[in-house]
Amino acid sequence: MLNQTMPRTSTRSPATHRPRAAAQPGSRSAGLTRARSGPLGEARPANPADPGVSFRLLGPLEIVTATGPLPLRGMNQRAILTFLLLHTNQVVATSDLMQVLWPNGDAPTTARKVLQNTISALRGVLTRGAIPTHLASLVSQAPGYMLRMAPEILDLARFRILADQGRTALAAGQPESAARFLRAALGLWRGRAGQELAESGIDWTQLAVADNARTAALEDYCDAELRNGRYQEVIGRLEAATAAEPSRERSSHLLMLALYRAGHQAGALRAYERLRQQLSQDFGVQPSRELRNLHQSIIDQDPALLPSEEPDSPEIDFSSQSDPELDLLFALLSLVQRQQRPHVVTLAGGTGGGTGWLLSELTSRLRQDGQVTVWHVRTGPDGAALGDDLRAALRRATPHRPLVVVAENLHHVGGAVPACVGEVIRTAGRTPLLVVLTSRAEPESLWPGWNAAVPWSTTVMV
Repeated sequence: MLNQTMPRTSTRSPATHRPRAAAQPGSRSAGLTRARSGPLGEARPANPADPGVSFRLLGPLEIVTATGPLPLRGMNQRAILTFLLLHTNQVVATSDLMQVLWPNGDAPTTARKVLQNTISALRGVLTRGAIPTHLASLVSQAPGYMLRMAPEILDLARFRILADQGRTALAAGQPESAARFLRAALGLWRGRAGQELAESGIDWTQLAVADNARTAALEDYCDAELRNGRYQEVIGRLEAATAAEPSRERSSHLLMLALYRAGHQAGALRAYERLRQQLSQDFGVQPSRELRNLHQSIIDQDPALLPSEEPDSPEIDFSSQSDPELDLLFALLSLVQRQQRPHVVTLAGGTGGGTGWLLSELTSRLRQDGQVTVWHVRTGPDGAALGDDLRAALRRATPHRPLVVVAENLHHVGGAVPACVGEVIRTAGRTPLLVVLTSRAEPESLWPGWNAAVPWSTTVMV
């Protein structure tokens, strides 16, 4: 895993200024709905640049654009959209969607027409909201429908990326980094997943899984903060978590440890007793051996329960201001490594200033990290060298060492670019490859047909 951190000294000068920009994730992001990524380069929360639209599922259902929320009318629209968001970039059968609207099997003879009208209404919402089709589109595909979506605009996808980055940092002994990732992940939640549906009695497994992932991320966050020595700060969160799920052992374990380290031995013992009684009542079992051992250690006031004076591992200096575009590049690199699949990101909108800084910062940090191969590709005046250099780079790639390939100023190159890049992406197979391109404009405007030729791509406007 690429979980190495960068040196403490930042390569970015405090006096460095560059224009802020918004990302426009490109099309062909199918399959990125479960992105588990570890921190790469500088381990800080990935904050993908704002593409101007956000689908929010972690709480009340919302589609928010730069001009405000889009109207969703009626429970049918909300139920179908929620189910499609839980299955983004997957074909959902018509029969499953009808089951969403009529869960008791009492569908009327007009059921198919009602569903078609609901789908049409949702398409109208996307159209009136001027949401680009490369960000989100609702398409018909046998045997049903598919909501194609760039993962960056769905809060559930961003939550999963951040939570997994935090979990990886925690496992690597980097609790400060882990706390930042997990705090950002938890900050995306505004209530229960699919809140309106959950409150109306709908109990889809996918909603329960999302809510459970939130609890697990909260436990990871509290674990990280306990390692950081912030015991008092997490006691309230853990007390609320154990009240909501009184038989959840890990929450009780962390609460007991936090209370004890904060000097509340009696409170820690009461927390154990509450858990013991709840497990006995609900399941007829006793707490796990680990919990029983912790309970005895608290009674004995075992010095081993107190944190070590020495940090687990060197931590990064986070004094520099976070840069969302750079964070997005590191998040995408984490994603290709975790999924063992290539991805293309185009930095569009200029050849100097922001683009130059991003490339310099990215490649500098990766080279210092030493865990990623960085390869600069020549394009040549007519693009003759592009294909050869891309194939040469790919020949040196391995499934075990991520490869970042950089090609600059592709607006000078002709129409061969989509074919060259698309060929390499398809040939790469399970190679963790991130291709970083720069151009003066979006790829589709320079090379019509780019989105069809190059799968798994993202555009960042700089």
